[in-house]
Amino acid sequence: MLKVGITGNIGSGKTTACRVFEHFGVPVYYSDQEAKKHYDRQDVKDKLLSVFGKTIFTDAFDIDKKKLGQIVFNNTDLLQQVNKLIHPLVEEHFEQWSKNHVNHAYILFESAIIYSCKLTHLFDKIIFVEAPVSLIIERVMKRDKISLDEVNKKINIQSFTDSGLIKPDYVIIDDEKHLIIPQIINIHQDLTQGK
Repeated sequence: MLKVGITGNIGSGKTTACRVFEHFGVPVYYSDQEAKKHYDRQDVKDKLLSVFGKTIFTDAFDIDKKKLGQIVFNNTDLLQQVNKLIHPLVEEHFEQWSKNHVNHAYILFESAIIYSCKLTHLFDKIIFVEAPVSLIIERVMKRDKISLDEVNKKINIQSFTDSGLIKPDYVIIDDEKHLIIPQIINIHQDLTQGK
C-alpha cells in the first residue's frame, strides 16, 4: 500500500479532488478535520492555555478555534508552536488509520501544509493540486466569507514558493478550464498499477 500526500494551496481544489478519488474507492485522511478533534484533548488544552492564556477559550473551557486561528495567522512563531503540538498527534493517528486500509493499493493524506511543514518524508508519492491565485482568492472569499486581506494572509502562511521543495509526482490542474476527472483517472490508474 502506498501512502500518498495530496496538497496544494488553500482553495486550490484539494477537497474536490479527494471526493473524486473517494468515488474510486480510495480512502482519504482529511488532516484538518482530524487535527481539530485533538483540540478537545485535555493535555492539548492545558498546553495551549500555558501559551495563549484564557483569551482563546470559551466560558465552557473549549478552544475558540476561530479566535486561535486569527492569532496564529498573524504570528508565525505562535503558529509553529501550535503545529509542533498538533502535528505529531495527527501523524500518530494517521499511522493507526493507515493500518486499517492496508488492503488498498494506496491511501491519500489531504493537507495544505505538506511542503511548508516539511512532511514529504511521510509519503511515497505527492499529488499537487494547482489553481490560479485569482481563482483561489475568489473561492476562499466566497467559501469562508472573509476579506481579501485575510485570504492573502492564509495564502502567505501556506506559501510553497519559498521552500524550493515543490517536486510533486503528480499535478492536478483545477482552473475550471481543464477537466479534473480525466486527470484523476490517469493518476489513479498509475497508482493502482504500482501496487
